[in-house]
Amino acid sequence: MQLKASTDYGLRAVLYLAEQDTTCSSKDIAHDMSIPRDYLIQLAQLLRNAGIIEARPGKHGGYRLARDPEDISLLQVISAIDEDAKDTTRARREDRKNAAMVGNVKKAYDLVMESYDAYLDSITLAMLLDCAKDAGRGREYLAERLGDESKRLLIPEAKIA
Repeated sequence: MQLKASTDYGLRAVLYLAEQDTTCSSKDIAHDMSIPRDYLIQLAQLLRNAGIIEARPGKHGGYRLARDPEDISLLQVISAIDEDAKDTTRARREDRKNAAMVGNVKKAYDLVMESYDAYLDSITLAMLLDCAKDAGRGREYLAERLGDESKRLLIPEAKIA
């Protein structure tokens, strides 16, 4: 799967801040993560609005995480970055809202989105950094998370039946 440039850059910037665990200048983040600095500043505003990072002005200012990496999920970061795109998508969905969809297509699509959101929400920045440190176990750990989330998604269905 290929991420949009904004998502890719935003995730790299946030993971960098999590790894550094200090205030970092936009110049350093842009250089070290190969992100165009002007674009980084735009993405930082979105991440700041979502409460994921905070900006510190001044000579020794820059960006730092607003919360602990264990408290920031991939879904939160991606949602913050994609907020502008969501407005356009919401408008299109409103236009289609009353349109008839073929059979189970809408249900299948909703399941894909629910699964995607649940999995990404279960992975924090700290987990990813831990997996990167233990490369041999990284994929195994993420696969376990996927299995756990799959089981968790079944729980509400069991209560309904």
